[in-house]
Amino acid sequence: MPALEINVSGECRLNRPAERACLSVRVAAESSSQDEAAQNATRAVNTLHEKFRALSPRTGDSHATSDAPITTFNIGSITTSSRIPTDINNIPTGPRQFSAFASLSAVFRDFAKLGQIASQLFMMPFVEVQSIDWRLTNATSAELNKEARSKALLNAIEKATLYSQVVARQVSVVEICDQGGTFPGSSSQPVRRYTMARAAYADSGAEALELEPQEIAVTASITAKFATTGWTRPAVITRY
Repeated sequence: MPALEINVSGECRLNRPAERACLSVRVAAESSSQDEAAQNATRAVNTLHEKFRALSPRTGDSHATSDAPITTFNIGSITTSSRIPTDINNIPTGPRQFSAFASLSAVFRDFAKLGQIASQLFMMPFVEVQSIDWRLTNATSAELNKEARSKALLNAIEKATLYSQVVARQVSVVEICDQGGTFPGSSSQPVRRYTMARAAYADSGAEALELEPQEIAVTASITAKFATTGWTRPAVITRY
């Protein structure tokens, strides 16, 4: 009986609720006075810094406490620029305008507190809530990556077993090829973006945003080759 070769794919998709949310904020102030623009931006940045720091108490080794609403935050430096407004013919239409910008972010584990803070920021002058990126912790992400790969292989084995039973042959795996997948969850790879508008919130009259964690999907895909006893790998002919 000739050797039998079975080639199958295996897939797995796992979903978990986000465990962290990264709030991204932008401070922007503009004025015909350079000092005024810088002062407005500085005050806004200092206010945000105080809010984030109060929600991120530290232990003796400078790590956030286990119950801190914010696990980590980043305060960007203030940058400035200036421009002279012009019309479509490049003719000046007013005095030089000075701008001051800064980007800030904070990673929340307490989503209720995140909703409260986001609501406050909507009403702050010179502050724009840009996005909320939902994430898994690094530990959960690593665990799900392993589970997804394992289940993708089991899915391939199940398919190959079914095919071999139908033709009454016994096969074993001879080759596994990882096809990759989506493995989000690390701090460097935001997964879901929730963009919000200040006007929409202000018109709603709500006291605080109610945020529901997004589902994070982790997927894995493989291809596998199964063969009966006596199967040999085809010779590779190299041409020069």
